[in-house]
Amino acid sequence: MSSQLPQVLVIDDFFGRAVPGSYNHDRTTLCEKFGLKDITQHGAAKTELLEDPCAEAVFFRGQLPDPAAIGDTVTNDLNGCVSAVVGGWQDERGSKQPWAMILLDLCFYTGTVTKQSDRRAVGMPEGQSTDNDPNNYFGIEILRAIREVDSALPVVILSSKSREDVNLTFSELNACGFLARDTHDSPLKLREYLKRHALVPDFSGPIVGTSRSLLLALRKARLMAETSGSVLIRGEPGTGKELFARFIHNTSARSDQPFEARSLASISRDIAESELFGHSKGSFTGAIADRQGAFEVADHGTLFLDEIGDANTELQSKLLRVLETGEIHPVGRDKARPVDVRVISATNIDIENRAARGDGFREDLIGRLRQAGTLWLPPLRDRKDDIPLLTEHFTRQAEDEHGRAMRRKILPETISLLQSQEWPGNLRDLKNCIAQAVMEHPDLEYLTPSHIHSILNKSGAAYGAVSNPQVIKVPRSLDDVAVAGTPTMIKVLEVLRSYDPNAEASSEWTGQIFRAQAAWSVFVANMVLSSIRATKRISVECPEGEVLIH
Repeated sequence: MSSQLPQVLVIDDFFGRAVPGSYNHDRTTLCEKFGLKDITQHGAAKTELLEDPCAEAVFFRGQLPDPAAIGDTVTNDLNGCVSAVVGGWQDERGSKQPWAMILLDLCFYTGTVTKQSDRRAVGMPEGQSTDNDPNNYFGIEILRAIREVDSALPVVILSSKSREDVNLTFSELNACGFLARDTHDSPLKLREYLKRHALVPDFSGPIVGTSRSLLLALRKARLMAETSGSVLIRGEPGTGKELFARFIHNTSARSDQPFEARSLASISRDIAESELFGHSKGSFTGAIADRQGAFEVADHGTLFLDEIGDANTELQSKLLRVLETGEIHPVGRDKARPVDVRVISATNIDIENRAARGDGFREDLIGRLRQAGTLWLPPLRDRKDDIPLLTEHFTRQAEDEHGRAMRRKILPETISLLQSQEWPGNLRDLKNCIAQAVMEHPDLEYLTPSHIHSILNKSGAAYGAVSNPQVIKVPRSLDDVAVAGTPTMIKVLEVLRSYDPNAEASSEWTGQIFRAQAAWSVFVANMVLSSIRATKRISVECPEGEVLIH
């Protein structure tokens, strides 16, 4: 299967049926009209010579038996349809991937295959009167069953039946759209539906992965790219927020215009206004010439503001005014200047909660920052199926950057080890770990678990595996400790006294030594800090408390 075309599943009793000893010529006609490259293993149509296919298609009849012969009784196979949908497709690595889209017929004909019906279409039954009743369409039953197991998989109705008879029903069941089989503009609509709704990876390359959570994020990013509104990207550190901002820009109508990125965490408060809005010569000490700010440089394009949660109150007010008026006011200038800039911002801070508490972030600014919505990026622990592809990508990248590193094979055991880690810094941690392994072993032909182990051991808790990330997050600093609830000192001591390592299976301790060391280090450090705070001497001269170190 091609890696550059989306894979769709077509469930249709007529075009999906197998024809023993021949091709389904009706299917060939359909594929040629809609630009579908038929890759069905059983009874495939001759479509390999299509000049510009929009997708690769697997056809499934959705009925039993298939193939059907004269005298057979054809019945609908709901369980088979759901299994085909849930099973997905298999890529060149042998991994199962979700279908990019389901194309679903409405009316499925059942009953006995007679000589007359077989003469009209091989393997097709005579049909029953209830098959044509919109209230009994098997396609709607399939769609309802799909939604019970998957609420987000894109499904498009492809039928010759009337749209008006079922438009409310398939809308309520969250279908993406309707394609009339015999309408001339339907092939173009299919391409639009695939572009807008399909679960497909980033074929351009920078965003690596095919996991369901990543594909859902990419689909939402494509939908956001069709609008001109501002976007707020949320996610943990290292999840690729700037990559997604660039993806939205490159997929949008502004793709041929500038893309500028600024991190508010790295800009000093004193120069933030000048950095974003520009200044005129002599407006402050050191302003020896006029300077364009990021908004002017990005005019007609996209400005990515990373770490928006670090913006101070004054800067938030100025950003709000720009987003409301479309004008900037450079430092030292009397007149405002209009700009046409799409703003994409990002943060790993819960600014919504801060705004609700009145804790330094403006609620009205949040509304402006997410006009086109909020894009949530999945952490690496929720897309571990992508680690093989990411490892390959980061390994080749590290080899190229090293210059003289050998091109190496990646052992399956290495992938298993990498997938067992928690990666609190997400893609950034994984990339750094692999880069260090390549740097330390440039002249070897294999990336082995021992190379990764050596980096993990040096990094301590930074990359440690965590069995339940919702309860314990491996700390990278004393402020990065999250334990479910707030245990008291008495409870902690009770747990330590009652724990018997001999009672645990040996597997419980495998790979946990460094996590235990890290947890103990954090506990001791916090105990010392608590003791210092508890013994501070408060006085009139020092109301905050004078630290006493003994």
